[in-house]
Amino acid sequence: MFPRSRELILPTTTTKDYRLVPNPTPFPSPPNYGSSTVTVGSKIFFIGGSSEPSSDLWILDTRSGTMTQGPSMSVPRIGRDAAVGVIDGKIYVIGGGGFQEEIQVEVFDPKSETWELAGMEYGGGKASRYSASVEGKVYMVEKYRKSVYNPREREGERLVRMVSQRLEKGGRKDTLKDTVDCVCVVDDVLFASVRWNGVMWFDTKLNVWRRLVGRDGKQLHSFTLHETSMAEHDGRLVVLWGESEVGDTYTMNVQCVLVSLDRSGDRICGTVDWSGIVATVPYSFWFLHCLAVSE
Repeated sequence: MFPRSRELILPTTTTKDYRLVPNPTPFPSPPNYGSSTVTVGSKIFFIGGSSEPSSDLWILDTRSGTMTQGPSMSVPRIGRDAAVGVIDGKIYVIGGGGFQEEIQVEVFDPKSETWELAGMEYGGGKASRYSASVEGKVYMVEKYRKSVYNPREREGERLVRMVSQRLEKGGRKDTLKDTVDCVCVVDDVLFASVRWNGVMWFDTKLNVWRRLVGRDGKQLHSFTLHETSMAEHDGRLVVLWGESEVGDTYTMNVQCVLVSLDRSGDRICGTVDWSGIVATVPYSFWFLHCLAVSE
């Protein structure tokens, strides 16, 4: 989360002293706040530009707090239009080069620190910044376009549109058209925070969206708000959002819930393990990146 980085302290003890605190590591802010971001191990990779195309790659080592510039991509990209995902330890960058017919895909190997052009795909020239890797594929989710890129596909197109539906109670299908605020992956399941609809998850077997519900089958009410951010922590789903008091235009509270996930038949059920306020921040605060890194 930038320009002022904060980290969520989630102790594994029973104290449940969860809080959002400024990151004490004196690392410099990245040059492109709106760039595409992805994590590999303990490192965060900032790819492309914010409002203007850029071929830059910046790498933040969260252990040492150092920011270094990596090798440049061959294609300048805008972060808000580029999708990123990690497959077999390599970073795939899809689109972001502007509105051309071709979507150029590049792959970065963090071990050798080299880029490789993976080829061209055709899909209108635009990917989605709301992207994540599931089952060896990169899923891209936004309001009207939901696609999947399979680098192992040898025949036919590797970038295809996927079915964009959710299954509601009683089996009735309804197209998912509301704004997506963020996505994340927990235990190889793709979750999306959909404005006014709460948290949905994508059933890759049936190729449909399903609503995250509690054990009683009802929607978890904490997730009906918009402007959320999500991440994975220790196999649980962490949801963060800002909420201000009525009439207060100076500060707002950052709310947080930790959710354990269990499969029950064809559903995934969520149990709220903890909820509360983890910080009070200026009203101008917003979530730009919410990423989970390993130690």
